[in-house]
Amino acid sequence: MFTSLSRRTCLHLAVLAGLCGCAFSMELPKQPPGGHFPLTAADHASATTFSQGDPIIATTYFYWYDIKTQSHIIDHDGTDALTTHPADMNDMSFRSVDWHKRQFRDMIDAGIDALMPVYWGVPGDYKAWSFAGLPPMIEARRALQGEGLKPPAVGLFYDTSIMLWNAFDGGRSYHVDLTTEFGREWFYTAIRDFFSLIPPGDWARVDGRPIVFLYGANFAKAQDPRALAHAQRRFEEDFGVRMFLVKNADWQGESDATYSWGGAVNGPLIFRETVSLGPGYDHSAVPGRSPLIVERLDGKTYIDRWTTALRLNPRHRPWLVHVETWNEWHEGTDIADSREYGRSYIVLTRLFADMWHHRVSLRFGEFLSADDLLCWRHGQSKGLKIRPSGGDGVWRPAAVGGVDAVVSQAGETAGRYLYFDVDEAVAFELYDKTVRVVVTYRDGGCSSFQAEYDNIDATKGPGEGAFRPNATIPVGDSGKWKTAEFTFDQCRFMNRGNGADFRLAVLGSPGELTVRELTLKKID
Repeated sequence: MFTSLSRRTCLHLAVLAGLCGCAFSMELPKQPPGGHFPLTAADHASATTFSQGDPIIATTYFYWYDIKTQSHIIDHDGTDALTTHPADMNDMSFRSVDWHKRQFRDMIDAGIDALMPVYWGVPGDYKAWSFAGLPPMIEARRALQGEGLKPPAVGLFYDTSIMLWNAFDGGRSYHVDLTTEFGREWFYTAIRDFFSLIPPGDWARVDGRPIVFLYGANFAKAQDPRALAHAQRRFEEDFGVRMFLVKNADWQGESDATYSWGGAVNGPLIFRETVSLGPGYDHSAVPGRSPLIVERLDGKTYIDRWTTALRLNPRHRPWLVHVETWNEWHEGTDIADSREYGRSYIVLTRLFADMWHHRVSLRFGEFLSADDLLCWRHGQSKGLKIRPSGGDGVWRPAAVGGVDAVVSQAGETAGRYLYFDVDEAVAFELYDKTVRVVVTYRDGGCSSFQAEYDNIDATKGPGEGAFRPNATIPVGDSGKWKTAEFTFDQCRFMNRGNGADFRLAVLGSPGELTVRELTLKKID
């Protein structure tokens, strides 16, 4: 997929343009391509389902590859399109039942509960791979069931980038405006078309409702909360049941759960219901992108992310894990069988999936809870860490009056900050809670400093609430040690503040803030 929701690549645009070769009119098709439409509540009466809160492992499944045409395997300039490579490329195609069966067998081995085909289904373009690949996928699943196996059920990962690139308007892209009636119906029609091709007995469900993940909202020309409400209402009219909707965090409107794309780069990304994580990232084979590599470190990256998730208290930790991804070989986020890594990540995933399914809690070293007093001093940490010096968070160690401390320094940008991170096992328990932070600082070196923290209200502070401003503390020139107290409401310590949970912003010349201690305590 993509490293962020704000960037698009030449590769994906070229492929989409090539595969959406037919010209559309600005009229939506009245009938979907599949025969599982319309449905009623009776069609779902005997469906297998998870219940909300059941530990579930889901993964995004990329099925756009085709060995015969070399689509998504060789770039248009003849170069290799893949950063990592499947171990077996024989018959590798969205059209091949055997290829899907191999992937599904490996998913069974990995302990995957639900697969989510990454779907680019432009309404009316019913010869494209997004539609053509679904019937063979279902045939493969049914064949494995016939062998007595239990392959993952099928959800939907809606690649909403088709709202921007789609060739729908007479061969030109129609930029979908979700604030209009037509735009909302366009958005829904793509969902309708997908499920018309998936028998209801194959749906991945929560509380009887099909799982639908939405990629980023920023591909729409405009959005408001009506789009999701419209899609839910129309789906229930056509299929007799509501969707279990999991929205990317940038969507407006109501959903059943929230997640964030980017778990392969920055994971684990933790929300109330979901955890997103992946093994690393490398899009070196994708043309037109700036270098970005998150090293796998021989599996350590993946292991560390899973163990972070498994350290969360099972009583109220998220229950739906999104493994990002099964087989996105362009960006090297795959855990499938590959030339480079063999079956290592299948084995690792099974290990952690079993622990997740059995609600195991990993405890390494001192086990902290949200009721403990968290403390940081230079060289010492109990649930609080200072981010390593670098970027706009540069600092140096110093001994002031025989006391170890850190002093803010000039960095790569004009801003000067000290970043702090709350231990992940505790951070989740502090979601939407209030905490008191006490800073012990030296009175001198700057005119003032301000606290900024990650909170759940996206309207409060930059970065969708990742830098919610708090009190500003004036600094004098006495040289004495003083304390400043901050109250953080509606905490959301999810590492969104440039990889940290809160920071101290240093204001005024010469821009040096000396800090020797921080404490953090939950306020009941």
